[in-house]
Amino acid sequence: MLETLRRGASGWVAKVLMGLLVLSFGVWGIADIFRGYSSDVVAKVGGTEIKLNQFERELDNQTKQFSQRLGQPLTREQAKTFGVVNATLTRLVALAALDSGVKQMGLAVSDEAVAKNITSDPNLQSGFGQFDRAAFRQALQQVGLTEKAFIADRRAYLERAQINDVLMAGVRAPDTLLGAISTYQQETRVASYIIVPPSAVGDIKDPDEKTLEAYHQKAAIHFTLPETRDFSLMVLEPTDLAATLSVSDDDLRKAYEQRRGEYDIPERRTVQQIPFATMEAAKAADERLRKGEPVEKIVTELGLTMKDVELGKVARADMISPAVADAAFALKQDQYSDPVQGPLGAVILHVTAIEPGKASTFEQMKDKVRVELADEKARSQVYDVQNGIEDARAGGASLEDIASKNGLKVVKFTGVSDKGLTADGKKIAGLPEYKDLLESVFKSEQGDQIPPGDTGQGGYYWVRIDGVEPAKLQPLSAVRDDVVKLWKTEKRKAELDTLAQTLVERGNKGESIDKLATSVGRSPLDSPELKRFSENDTFSRTAVTRIFAAPKGGFAYGPVGFGDSLLVMQVKSINDPQPNPQSADYKKLHDDILDAVQTDMITTYVAGLEKKLGVNINTQLLERSLAVDNTQ
Repeated sequence: MLETLRRGASGWVAKVLMGLLVLSFGVWGIADIFRGYSSDVVAKVGGTEIKLNQFERELDNQTKQFSQRLGQPLTREQAKTFGVVNATLTRLVALAALDSGVKQMGLAVSDEAVAKNITSDPNLQSGFGQFDRAAFRQALQQVGLTEKAFIADRRAYLERAQINDVLMAGVRAPDTLLGAISTYQQETRVASYIIVPPSAVGDIKDPDEKTLEAYHQKAAIHFTLPETRDFSLMVLEPTDLAATLSVSDDDLRKAYEQRRGEYDIPERRTVQQIPFATMEAAKAADERLRKGEPVEKIVTELGLTMKDVELGKVARADMISPAVADAAFALKQDQYSDPVQGPLGAVILHVTAIEPGKASTFEQMKDKVRVELADEKARSQVYDVQNGIEDARAGGASLEDIASKNGLKVVKFTGVSDKGLTADGKKIAGLPEYKDLLESVFKSEQGDQIPPGDTGQGGYYWVRIDGVEPAKLQPLSAVRDDVVKLWKTEKRKAELDTLAQTLVERGNKGESIDKLATSVGRSPLDSPELKRFSENDTFSRTAVTRIFAAPKGGFAYGPVGFGDSLLVMQVKSINDPQPNPQSADYKKLHDDILDAVQTDMITTYVAGLEKKLGVNINTQLLERSLAVDNTQ
């Protein structure tokens, strides 16, 4: 999310600066002895320190982004394996180097410029193009930043962007490189081709018994049933305890009073918030409003519309600034506030409607509070029950005895593969999808005291291995038809490939494609113009690549895009178009190359800064931090 906000800050500048993953650790000349620095400093670049909380926040954000791409959450260890940890530290070191460069040059950005940049960020605007405080607050929550920290982050970004602007001045994409790549990408070819189907090799006879037996062993992986395991499962969830817990009326009433703010409907107000660049400008506008001047005129002079200043219907808690909220909720309907200093500048508030709040009653909420308290008590007690169960297991009690004593159930599963299916691939009814359940089952053996697992709902589960059925090759007699079918499929594929190779060799020796087509009972066809990266049901990427590797008049073969046939192809024509600077493809290529050149420029500059300033990494603190997994 923070990455999205940064990218929205300033277009291509953000792509260069915020995409910075500069150098490998080996280039830094890391100092393993990290003396004289604060114990919460992960790295130091010149005079700029990278604090541990900054590193961990950035690592969490980068890990979340990478997890979303993979479609599954990553642990710290997995993030390290995928290079996310190194990439995060490298990125922070690069930005710290830039920050040191900013300090050395004495660069700065005014408060007004920072405020304007934030309020004009499309990621923080409503559908009407106005700054949306609710979206801003939500963004801060998602990235784990306070408002102050976010503004500091944006200010640092804008300061770095000044260096970027200087480096990028006059940088352009080389015309020679553009032309060469454009010609390479836009080259088209037309091929004459024959579709050679599997039937072209004729019937494939069944293998003899000796061949079949040998193939059964060679292709054993296709005919082997997976290892399966039998296991017992006992589960403890907070809900198992909640049903047994009672809550007194006194506790209910006390909890209700403590949480009343959650049950009461808060007062809401429809608020207009008119922003000004300075407090002086806000005071001048206040005087005009008090003299009866239309608010619409003042808003228009600010370059805004009335929609731009509408906050909509908000509760006090919805407003990010306590000072602004206090002012808005002190007004009567249709009244304007005095100028108020907010975090992003001075504002005048106008309340156009007031919707009174509604207080709840104890009787209305009693059942809801009872459920909440029972659930909370259960969640606080479940750990103690889990400890008691572990003590009983250590004392030799069986899962069945423990379950009986605690009012739980033991469920048995038989013949489960590591995919959570039966040996023949069928689903297993009632098998829960707890994290690491199958991994625990298949890495443990009978008799192992397996640690409890996390159900993901605040509870625990226990597993006992009851039996192991090793993977086994099914006898030939049980899978004979399948073995014969697969052998014939592979045999046909090999003979088809040999036939296609033979046709290509004959073509390259001078036989026409018409004669080759006749020899296999087919007719030659002509392709449409194909580009280097074309792909469709007829022409696979492999086939197209081979067409572009052959000379004009040359032959090649490759698979069709869909199906089991092969293509025998002859390059009929080659067209090398002149680059068209007005085409969309050329413009995109220009932008891509320019981005690459700009990235090289900033990368080289940062590398020089790092070398000049020196980079020190607190490896011991880094390792201790990574040993604690906060992603679980």
